[in-house]
Amino acid sequence: MTRTLTLSLISALLLSAGAPALARGDRDQDNLRQAAAQGQVVPLNKLVADIRSRPPYNDMTYLGGPQFDAGRMLYKLKFMDGSQVVVVYVDARTGRIVGRNP
Repeated sequence: MTRTLTLSLISALLLSAGAPALARGDRDQDNLRQAAAQGQVVPLNKLVADIRSRPPYNDMTYLGGPQFDAGRMLYKLKFMDGSQVVVVYVDARTGRIVGRNP
């Protein structure tokens, strides 16, 4: 009984700790929608199509699941190059690649 109660409390604490991250993700999405509506960012589908048409990304597989950082106005896109995941950072306002890992 005590073990079940302890596990329940730990689970509840872990779930509540994740709530701020979820709220932040919702805020980022709201900021992205607002910026797109005002023409401040390149639409994601256009941006992805543009990046996928450029070498070397045209030979890679786009993995989807883009992430958006509203504070820095950056998209994080993931590609698969053989067996390696390549992360590309793109300025959401201009569509310019600003970083890559690796």
